[in-house]
Amino acid sequence: MKHKFPFMLAEFGLLVLFLAVAMTLPLTGCSKNHKSSRAAAPPPGGTGNGTGTGSGTGTGSGTGTGGGGNPGEADAIDIVWAVKQEASQASIEWMAGRIKEFNNFLWQGTEGQAYLRDQTLKNGSSDGQIIVGTADGPVGSKPGLTWPGDDWEIQLSSGKVPAQVFMHEFGHAWVGPFLVEEYSCRNKSAGICCQGALDREESEGLLKWCDPENCVASQRCWNKMQQTHGWVHPGPGGTTPTCNVTIQ
Repeated sequence: MKHKFPFMLAEFGLLVLFLAVAMTLPLTGCSKNHKSSRAAAPPPGGTGNGTGTGSGTGTGSGTGTGGGGNPGEADAIDIVWAVKQEASQASIEWMAGRIKEFNNFLWQGTEGQAYLRDQTLKNGSSDGQIIVGTADGPVGSKPGLTWPGDDWEIQLSSGKVPAQVFMHEFGHAWVGPFLVEEYSCRNKSAGICCQGALDREESEGLLKWCDPENCVASQRCWNKMQQTHGWVHPGPGGTTPTCNVTIQ
């Protein structure tokens, strides 16, 4: 059981109360057996050494797609995802495709310096780093939560959450990691910031992290990202590398 304060994404600019009661309340779907899956994602600041190209395929019942770009020295992130509510074959395959879409947004948001490489997707399970309530069901009022730290965990209500929800929560868990909320950082003309409140006027929300030139709050996300990972800004960009998803 986790004893860390969760972060959640506010909608429409409304602040969500900080859940201090998380110290005592149990979390639905929380698993103690996560150590093997946790080791898959590199710690903040780690670098990837992937050099693969093409549009390779995953193993088992999973598939791998993507732009087939060369990741070069980008951070390669391997994550175990778990869908709590057992999904049909069509729905779990849809969820696999959604993870690949998240990969594309992450690659663009980090300007070609991080991507989702080999992902495991468990059906009808709560044992994962990213736990999704339902593959393609309703999003609900609480789309995302994050418990940060070395043993981080993200909960998404549905695979249908806007991509900003994934980016926001992964920002708390790994990209920053950002340990405070900054819902007021919303500069729509610049497409920032992932850590701002969810923008439902855009189908996928705000999908870039802010920097000192376009930040309208105080966090200036790219400063933290460069400090943590040694990334450059602007980054190299390029075609999104392949994301492989294996369904279990």
